[in-house]
Amino acid sequence: MEHKIKILIIGVMIAAITFGVIIVGIILGGFSLFYFTVQEESGGSISEDSGVRISYDIVCTQGATDNLTGMESVKVHGTVCNTGNEELKNLTVTVIFTDTAHDREVRKTVVECVDLLPDGAVSVEFDAEYLRELTIPKTSVDKTIQVNWIEDGELKTLTT
Repeated sequence: MEHKIKILIIGVMIAAITFGVIIVGIILGGFSLFYFTVQEESGGSISEDSGVRISYDIVCTQGATDNLTGMESVKVHGTVCNTGNEELKNLTVTVIFTDTAHDREVRKTVVECVDLLPDGAVSVEFDAEYLRELTIPKTSVDKTIQVNWIEDGELKTLTT
């Protein structure tokens, strides 16, 4: 009889430890959703039939702000350059934040009327930030980069 009681006590202890680990994991997982930054990276190049070739590198982060309680920051940092063999004229870069949880679309023009030399000789960097109230459950903000330029007297657009 004593042997069965020991086995029962060990089984109850194992079950309690297992449930405790699961509960702590859920709490820490929920905490990390709000206080740790989510980072996305993208890059590539878009080749047109002409001599202009736009190359880009974009890093997006989303997480709680350091000094504003209850607020979340969505940041975009990027670089755009022309790796084609013709000069790119009147480059404009707009970052579009689509926040479906708050039913908002915010456009921030971060580069205006810049000319880029061919062969990647010059690149332009940009930063944009969007602040919003935290959402429960956590939702993400869609980020779109729109690049406009003039080529052969015609307005061209690239959206990533």
